[in-house]
Amino acid sequence: MQGAVGFSRKTGVLFVLLLLGFLAYPFRDFFCVYEQVKSTVKINDKLTLYITEVSKSSLSKYTYNYYFYDAGKSIDDFLTHVKSIDPVMTTDDNKASTEVKDGDIYFRVRGNVYTFRSVGYNVRIHLDTSPY
Repeated sequence: MQGAVGFSRKTGVLFVLLLLGFLAYPFRDFFCVYEQVKSTVKINDKLTLYITEVSKSSLSKYTYNYYFYDAGKSIDDFLTHVKSIDPVMTTDDNKASTEVKDGDIYFRVRGNVYTFRSVGYNVRIHLDTSPY
């Protein structure tokens, strides 16, 4: 009976793997993070502020990360290194405003601020927040 044609273990394992692949395919966006540059603000001749829009899945709303990066480098260079840079601020306010006056940065956020950290680039950061 060993030479008979029938259902083998290899076929069963292959069938189960294909079935799991087809079941997991619709959920592939749960594990991907898409980040694109929304705008840039030149702080001084050494620093540029990059504002990125982050989409983690189709079920979550956008968040916005604010990064400081070298002003002499390109946007493509920034995007290749964005995973290794900690954001200065993370918020869900898509209308948050940023102004630069005399080398100081003024953020105005109407919404949630999830993370905020001050950095040591000789740049003063002023944060005006409100939940509405």
